[in-house]
Amino acid sequence: MRKAAGRILITGGAVLMLSALLLFLYNRYEDARAGRQAERLLAEVQSAIGQESGQEEAWGQKNSGQPSGASSGPQAEQEGQGAEVLKEADMEQTREELSPEMPVVQIGKYGYIGYLSIPSLNLELPVMSEWDYNRLKLAPCRQFGSSRTDDLVIAGHNYKKHFGPLFRLKTGAEVTFTDMEGVENHYTLQKLEILKPEAVDAVYDSGYALVLYTCTLGGENRVVAFCDRVEER
Repeated sequence: MRKAAGRILITGGAVLMLSALLLFLYNRYEDARAGRQAERLLAEVQSAIGQESGQEEAWGQKNSGQPSGASSGPQAEQEGQGAEVLKEADMEQTREELSPEMPVVQIGKYGYIGYLSIPSLNLELPVMSEWDYNRLKLAPCRQFGSSRTDDLVIAGHNYKKHFGPLFRLKTGAEVTFTDMEGVENHYTLQKLEILKPEAVDAVYDSGYALVLYTCTLGGENRVVAFCDRVEER
C-alpha cells in the first residue's frame, strides 16, 4: 500500500511539474505573439497617421495655389514664407480648438486612436479605440475618456511587450500619446500605485490627464500609472 501511495504521489508530482512547464511555455509563446502583433499594428497606425498628414499637406497646397514642385524664385520664396507662417499657426492651435472626440481610424476589423511612446521602457504601442478581452490580446485599449479632455484611461495586458514593464516606471518618466491626426500629447508620471480591481473610481475619476494600468503578475491587483500633461516646450 505504501509503495502504491508513493507511486501515486510521484506521478501526481510529475503531472503538476509538466502542467507548470506547459503553462510557462504557453505564456512565453503568448508574450512573443503579442509582441510581434503589436509591432505590426504599430507600423500600420504610424503609416495611417503619415497618410493623414500627407493628405492635409496636399490639401493645403491645393488651396494656397502652390503646386507641388513649384519653381524657385522671389515669388516662390514669399509663398514658402507664407506657408511656414501657416504651419506655425497650425502648431500653436490650442487643444481647446480641437474636437473633444479623438479621430478613430479603422485598420482591419478594429479602430485605433493613436499610439503610446514610453522611452524609459523602450515601448511604442498602438492604442485601440475600444476595449474587450480579445482586443487586449492585440494591443492596449482605450477604456475611457480622451486626450483632448485630459481624462484618457488606457488598459493593457501584462505581456512583456505590452504593459508588463509598467511597474518599473519612475516618477517623472516621459510618456507621449500621438493621436491619428498626428497631434502629440506629452505627459510625465506623477505616481505609480497598486490598486484592487474594485478601485474603479480611483482610476476613472483620478483627476489626472492620462492613466495607464495593467494586472499584476498574479492578476489579483492592478498596476496604475497616473500621468499629468506637460506643456509644450
